[in-house]
Amino acid sequence: MNNSGSTGAQVFFGAEAIKSIYNETLKTQALDIVCLSENYAKVIGSFFDKEYAPKLFNSKIITREILPDTQVNRSDAAKKDGVKNMIRFLEVTKPSESDYMLFGNTAVLISYNPDSPFAVVVNDRDIVANLKNQFEALWRSLS
Repeated sequence: MNNSGSTGAQVFFGAEAIKSIYNETLKTQALDIVCLSENYAKVIGSFFDKEYAPKLFNSKIITREILPDTQVNRSDAAKKDGVKNMIRFLEVTKPSESDYMLFGNTAVLISYNPDSPFAVVVNDRDIVANLKNQFEALWRSLS
């Protein structure tokens, strides 16, 4: 993922590309996440739970996550500090094996379709601002 000063969007295909993009987020200071996928392991295996999450949540990165309102997610959220790692819950009415992340001037949209997983990395200032505005509104509405 080379986004040094670029604008526009790039599409990356496959599990390894998705893992690489997740690792790029570990370089930011703050990360907003809408994670609606519940079956991501079908695509990236144990990577998220065993490799990425421990690095993210043991780092200094401030996170805000919006997750499906499930007992498992609520149980996991209770283990986080609620200050550096904040979580809100969304009632999911239509299942979606997808996530999106916002950090710096970048938005990442991830599809965990097991037949053709991909990520779209967007560096367009206006689209990223649009998604950040939507995230902020959703975040406030879930308080």
